[in-house]
Amino acid sequence: MAMQAAQQAQQQAMQAAQQAQNDAMQASQQAQQAAQQAMQDSQNAINSEPSIGLTSQPTFSVKAGAVNPGTTVRIKCSTHYAAIYYTTNGWTPTSASRRYTGPIPIQATTQLQAVALAPNMLHSLIARADYTVQGSTDTTQALVLSADGVLRTGTRLHLVTQGTADSKTTQVGDEIRILLNQDVKAGDTVLIPKGTPVEATITQADSAGHAGAPGDLAFEVHSLAVRGIQIPLRGGETLEGAAHYKSRYFLFIPVVGIIPALAARGDEAEVKPGMTFTAAVAADTPLQP
Repeated sequence: MAMQAAQQAQQQAMQAAQQAQNDAMQASQQAQQAAQQAMQDSQNAINSEPSIGLTSQPTFSVKAGAVNPGTTVRIKCSTHYAAIYYTTNGWTPTSASRRYTGPIPIQATTQLQAVALAPNMLHSLIARADYTVQGSTDTTQALVLSADGVLRTGTRLHLVTQGTADSKTTQVGDEIRILLNQDVKAGDTVLIPKGTPVEATITQADSAGHAGAPGDLAFEVHSLAVRGIQIPLRGGETLEGAAHYKSRYFLFIPVVGIIPALAARGDEAEVKPGMTFTAAVAADTPLQP
């Protein structure tokens, strides 16, 4: 009888172990099914999201390189109803930049950039082309005011960057060093000398991200001061690094599935000394007593 009891106990123990193993396998299968269902639900959610198309990148009629003065460049975009905006001074175009309405004459060395934006679509990638004109020089001249010595609202002043700033280390609210890039005169008298500092601050600073997303910077100019006179200004610029959206790969992770691995990063935006632009006077300002 003792032998039978021992055999029965051993049998019950084996059955309990088998049941525990079965329960563990069933729990594992249920967990795997739950993970697969979660992935399917996630994919369905992504597929159900409304997709927004990317406006086609603009193209230039003239290839970058050396050109003759007076060469005209046309810009096209294959997306219907797309508006094209461009800059010629190295800054990144936005919807606040000049809108393309016809051929652009190249009279001096120029960095042409263009972006296209169609209704209900994302803006295009930036198109860039550098044109070199032999013998071209900086033609910025002094601004000569009228006899009353008033700097009128809307007058464009030529400015230039003095320092550096990049989208990786710069923060919103930081100052950026800007100088006046021309003399402002009344007759032969210089009222505001070239090199006068301009107050300007960073308004946007996003570092480059994965999936080829570029870094970007934006700043606004506020004023310049001379002999205790504060001259309000209105303007600013945007700069975006090069994008590398095509540089990506897919990483396989067992069980979980395929997840996009955002391998490449875009370039940081970097403001360098000597980059020129203009800003407008925001209010009539007398410069002579």
